[in-house]
Amino acid sequence: MAELEVVKHTKAVYNIMKNPQTGWKHKLKETLIEIGIIVFAITLSLWLHNWSEHNHVKQEEREFLIGLQIDMQKDLTELGGDVKTYRNVKKGFDYFYNVAYGSPLQQDSLKQYKWVMYNTTHFNSNNSRYEGLKASGKLGIIENKKLLNNILELYQEDIPWLNLLNADMNDYKREKLEPAINTFLIQDKNNNGNWEHVLREPQIQNNLRHSASLNEIMAKYDSVIEKYNKTLVLIAEEVNQ
Repeated sequence: MAELEVVKHTKAVYNIMKNPQTGWKHKLKETLIEIGIIVFAITLSLWLHNWSEHNHVKQEEREFLIGLQIDMQKDLTELGGDVKTYRNVKKGFDYFYNVAYGSPLQQDSLKQYKWVMYNTTHFNSNNSRYEGLKASGKLGIIENKKLLNNILELYQEDIPWLNLLNADMNDYKREKLEPAINTFLIQDKNNNGNWEHVLREPQIQNNLRHSASLNEIMAKYDSVIEKYNKTLVLIAEEVNQ
C-alpha cells in the first residue's frame, strides 16, 4: 500500500512540474506537499515493518524462553538427584576410608555402601532447544543481556565443566579403584569377601584419598543449581511482561 502511495504522489509531482499553466511558486508549494506525503508514507511503511518484525522476534523469543523453562526444570530435577547420589557416595567413601585406617568393618554398612565404589553419575542436560537456537544464529533474539549471559555461561561453561568432573570420577572408579579392588578381593560362592583386608591394602588406601574430589563435584553442582534458579527467575520476568 505504501509503495502505491509513493508512486501515486511521485506522479503528482511530475505532473505539477510539467504543468505550464501554474507558476513556479505554486509548483514549489505543491511539490513540497507531495514530497512531504511521500516521506511520510515511506517513514510509516518502515515503522510498520520494523514494528511487525520486532513483534515477530519478541514472540519467537517468548516461545523459546517458555520451552527453555521446561527444559531447565527437568534439568533441575536431574541435578537434584545427582547431588543426592553424590552425598551418599561421599558418606560411603568416608566410611570405607575410616575402615581403611583401622575402624572395624560392619557387614550391614558394607552392604549399604559397597555400590559407591562402582556407580557412575552422568548429567544429561536437556539442551537441544538451546543448541537449535545457537545453530540458527538467533541467540540475539534474547534481549535481556544478563539473561543471555547466564544461559551462555550455563551451556558453554558450567555444564561442560560439571560433566568433566563427573567423567573424571567415573574414570577413576572404572580405571583405578575397581581394578585395585579386584586385585586383592577374594569372594566365596555367596559373594562374601575379605573386604576389611582389601580396604587396608596401601593401594586401596591411596585410591580412597581421591574421594576428596567429591567435595569439588558437589560444590560445582550447588553452584550450577543456583545459577539455574537465578536464570529461571530472569526467564519468568521476561515471559510474564
